[in-house]
Amino acid sequence: MTVPTPTEREQQQTSKWSLPLGRIAGIELRMHVSFLLLVLLFATDPAGPFAGVSWLVLIFACVVAHELAHSLVARRRGATVREIVLLPIGGVSRLENLPENPRDEFTIAIVGPLMSFAIGAASAVAALLVGQKIVPVDLYTGAILHRLIWFNVLVGAFNLLPAYPLDGGRVLRSFLERSHDLETSTRIAARVGRALAVVMIAVGLFANLFLVIIGVFVWLGASAEEAATIVHVRLRGHVVRDAMLVDPVTFEAATPVRDVVAVIRRYAQRTFPVTYGDDYVGLLHSRGLEAVSGDLTLGQVLDRDAPTLTADQDLEAATFEVLVPSQRPALAVVDDRRVVGLLSRDDVAHLVTDTIEHPKGTEPPRPVQS
Repeated sequence: MTVPTPTEREQQQTSKWSLPLGRIAGIELRMHVSFLLLVLLFATDPAGPFAGVSWLVLIFACVVAHELAHSLVARRRGATVREIVLLPIGGVSRLENLPENPRDEFTIAIVGPLMSFAIGAASAVAALLVGQKIVPVDLYTGAILHRLIWFNVLVGAFNLLPAYPLDGGRVLRSFLERSHDLETSTRIAARVGRALAVVMIAVGLFANLFLVIIGVFVWLGASAEEAATIVHVRLRGHVVRDAMLVDPVTFEAATPVRDVVAVIRRYAQRTFPVTYGDDYVGLLHSRGLEAVSGDLTLGQVLDRDAPTLTADQDLEAATFEVLVPSQRPALAVVDDRRVVGLLSRDDVAHLVTDTIEHPKGTEPPRPVQS
């Protein structure tokens, strides 16, 4: 399965809970710590821990091959592949700069299941050559080649279910884009994915709890990627200038804290650029300011480490590569050290919401606070 690369903060959380295993074709391979639960589970195999763990290693290799197929094709189509993460429910390829051509999405999505089917077919040929039976299906006690056949067939077939964000869901979206825009196609694919997730959960409650876990994962994944795609579509083509607060209230670095506390309640603005003369020097966050000694100046309490933005910067990149990872509610927009605006998370959210009723190019003018 392929997913867009998460924000820097989410990547840090992923790294915190995953173990590096090395690199394949320049792509980092990581294993989530929860995958270790499978090691304990397979070690209890009736045939012995060595047999159980050996089978897990083969499963591991098949999943890596499936994800590597996605990643290599995606890279050839212009995407940047950050890592492959192995989870107990399968693998995830972390990609960014995903091509938006429906044909490219179809190719990237379909190649994973095709790789699984290819491994299954090769295992079937090998099984026939050594005289092993292909049927009946036995994924628990059958010979290794026999199990490899049906495991990969099962993985390939399951991933082809039109349950977004599984591979089949991405294939479905690529077909929908022939007659719908990306946002509408994503909404439809996500609805289908959630519907199938409900079916998985319902069946799993009576058949296999592992299917319940997968169903929950599909539901959450469909909802998260639907939201991410909508934000991407609505921010695409915009720059920071389109969303920022123009001419925000600023304060001089030499201003005493007590003087600022007395006036900031007049403004809806909650983050204030601080200047020394005309030059930007940092940010002032109003939250908790009343607890600071009034004798101090803003130059002594300001946030000097806050990154800055430029007005012509791509808005989506500025939001998810700078603003959100900074963990600050707003950042100053600076031109040659002079403050020209302030971009907050609320500003970005308002722009995303406004484009629902006002497509790009028809938005009403935004009020300017002073």
